[in-house]
Amino acid sequence: MKKKFRIKCIKQGGSKFTNYQQYGIICIKSRNYGILSANQLESVRRCILRKIKKKGLIWIRIQCIFPVTKKSSGSRMGKGIGSVKSYISNVKQGFILLELQTSITKAILLVLKRLNSKLSINTSIMFKSYY
Repeated sequence: MKKKFRIKCIKQGGSKFTNYQQYGIICIKSRNYGILSANQLESVRRCILRKIKKKGLIWIRIQCIFPVTKKSSGSRMGKGIGSVKSYISNVKQGFILLELQTSITKAILLVLKRLNSKLSINTSIMFKSYY
């Protein structure tokens, strides 16, 4: 049986200022368009916090604000949309997903490269350039 999902208001764009690095030294930038769920962002946040512990700061620059609804499996067709199942965010190309303020080591760079498998979009690691 086909799953009954519905995503509302996905056409709306996110913040216009999420493609500039503001806070940290290292940032993770999206390389293509896609949709991220709140569970994906939480798993990335936990993975990074396990590695940096209390030696650095992390800023998550995107928010999951679009609701995804799902009807229960035993309900019949019709009678409106179902209850909210989860929240997602619309990610455009070049958006900065999160920023880190910590010392740059090999272990942290390996963790940041592994984050690409946890997300449904391709990402790249960027460093702040000082002029």
